[in-house]
Amino acid sequence: MVEFADASKDEQISRLEELGRQALSEFGVKADSMERLVHAENTTFHVRGKQGEFCLRISRPGYQSHSNIESEIVFLDRLSAHGFRVPRPWQPRVVNAEAPGVPEARDCVLFHWVEGEIHRKGLDEAQMRQVGELTARLHDFAGTWHAPVGFDRQKVHTWLLDPDEVMAVNQPTFMIHEPDQQLLAAVAAESRLMAASLPRDSDWIRLIHSDLHHGNLVFRDGELHAIDFDDTGYGFLVYDFAATLVARVGQPEFGSLREALFEGYVQVRPLPPRTLELLPQFLRLRLASIANWLAGRTDNPEFREMAPTYIAGLCERIRAVG
Repeated sequence: MVEFADASKDEQISRLEELGRQALSEFGVKADSMERLVHAENTTFHVRGKQGEFCLRISRPGYQSHSNIESEIVFLDRLSAHGFRVPRPWQPRVVNAEAPGVPEARDCVLFHWVEGEIHRKGLDEAQMRQVGELTARLHDFAGTWHAPVGFDRQKVHTWLLDPDEVMAVNQPTFMIHEPDQQLLAAVAAESRLMAASLPRDSDWIRLIHSDLHHGNLVFRDGELHAIDFDDTGYGFLVYDFAATLVARVGQPEFGSLREALFEGYVQVRPLPPRTLELLPQFLRLRLASIANWLAGRTDNPEFREMAPTYIAGLCERIRAVG
């Protein structure tokens, strides 16, 4: 059997589907169908059966620990209890499953399916105002919620705050042209200097979603649902704005969408300190972080193929930020 990392995308997903069926059995759910959704950081399936519709998420090992994922479930439960429209786990537990051809056991969570529309081509100004309001409400909640003993979520910006963190973009790789590698190294250095200069109190750093882009926002009957809290952790509040806006960098509508996002936010709470000043650096940081993530994902055949072109595009957007 071909090693998992060397298998094709379809073969990897097929093996993970078998692992997912093992997890579903432990959750007590019989699937009539499993539709492939995303095979990226994690692998997800749309599951349909007599018990309902679900999103099965199979976590890639080496990213979130078992306790990290258990804490994500705790946080989602508290958000839901406070009126946020977020994914609700079918059961408040993580199932560790394995299957032939998958080298490591993998943590799995089963979420109730979130109905609605994802705007793949991006958001308009009215929708961006909704996102701003939701981001502010999440920031407010994170500022008042007291995490229970044992709550375990990562620091979003670990590599910024740890000078010894090894950056994939700084290693020899076929994925990045030399001028772009120099640019990404410069952005990393600038971002580390910025992070070192910023306060660490709750006006600046709280639990943030950290991945509120249009692909993680579901609209239904005028209401907004945030999904995919896998990257939620302790990070700079301004970073959430960068995650939302970064796809529109360099486009004519960027300025109006940024203002709409901020308009929605200030309906709930004031902007975090120095947001306007710091946003460009956080946009560069977000773009460089995506490049670093892609450069380190040599285990994914689709990423290996598309990374050189995609990372070059990310670097062009970094230059567009200025």
